[in-house]
Amino acid sequence: MIDLHMHSIFSDGTFTPTELVERAKERNIKVMAITDHDNIDGLEEGSKVATQLGITFINGIEISANFKEKDVHILGYFLNLEDRKFLKWLEELQNKRYNRTLKILKKLEKLGINITFEEVKKVSFGNVVGRPHIAKVIIKKGFAETMDEVFDNYLGDGKGAYVPKVGIDVVEVVKKLKENGAVVSLAHPHLISHPQDTIINIIDLLVENGLDGLELYYPNINIKMKNKLLKIAKKRKLIITGGSDFHGLNRPGIDIGSVDIPIEVYNKMLNLL
Repeated sequence: MIDLHMHSIFSDGTFTPTELVERAKERNIKVMAITDHDNIDGLEEGSKVATQLGITFINGIEISANFKEKDVHILGYFLNLEDRKFLKWLEELQNKRYNRTLKILKKLEKLGINITFEEVKKVSFGNVVGRPHIAKVIIKKGFAETMDEVFDNYLGDGKGAYVPKVGIDVVEVVKKLKENGAVVSLAHPHLISHPQDTIINIIDLLVENGLDGLELYYPNINIKMKNKLLKIAKKRKLIITGGSDFHGLNRPGIDIGSVDIPIEVYNKMLNLL
């Protein structure tokens, strides 16, 4: 069994890379990928432990992109971590996250919630700081009790401290990953908040720019929607990828290996290299 989508403390998960690999071993995972948001900070640790435990480890990433002001996530696999041009580009993404965080903190201050960037940075473990880290500090300081409460009252879309992402164009993301030599898949396309015909347009646009696959092995995906997307993938000769999208305690009810993904998925990815 394989799992090609999970997050560590270096983005919005609650497990360290070591803990992810150990949990994968417990769940009888043979091939795994850590796909933190917009960064690769946990890959070295994860790869080292996976080698020790006899698990095949894929260097992965999930990059937040934009299509007509809507979030679209792109997965990259088999990353070349020696590609300096790609690493520089990731640094630029992280700078945009930093600027967004500062804007959120200013909005929170106007709402009577005073939080410094240093406080937020302390609860993150890598170069990526996001809303979940801000939410942890809000809870720690007693302004809310749960993550849901924070997002419902302050950080969720349209709430008082919400700041839209400065989106990187989705075509740019696919191109950068392909230049790096990665296998590229559109993450959880069934969750994209566009009409179905627009999703097809997104897929076609990305196929023109090198998209390799769609992530359709995914927890709780609607069977009817999955079958529609499978037909789209087959017609465009796209591979199917998948994973649990495990976030640890930040996403209860989802565990590593909670989606049955055949080893053939990994083999088809290898054929693209």
